[in-house]
Amino acid sequence: MYNTEKIAGALASLLLMYSCVAIKTDFFDGRKDPFGPYPRIPDKEKLKKELAFAAECKKHTFPPKEKFFYD
Repeated sequence: MYNTEKIAGALASLLLMYSCVAIKTDFFDGRKDPFGPYPRIPDKEKLKKELAFAAECKKHTFPPKEKFFYD
C-alpha cells in the first residue's frame, strides 16, 4: 500500500503548479480568473489621461542628487 502522505504531497504540488500556470497564462480565457475580469486592451481615452498625468508628474518629480550607495 502506498504511503498516504506521499500521495497527498504529490497532489498538493501538482495542484500548486496547475494553479500557478492557470493564473500566469490565463488558461481559461479569463472565465476562471481569480482576480476578476479585466480588459486586455485599455480604453484609449483612459490611456491618454494616464499618460498625461504621468507626464505632469514627471515635471514635478526629480531624482535625488545624492547617491545612497557608493561603489
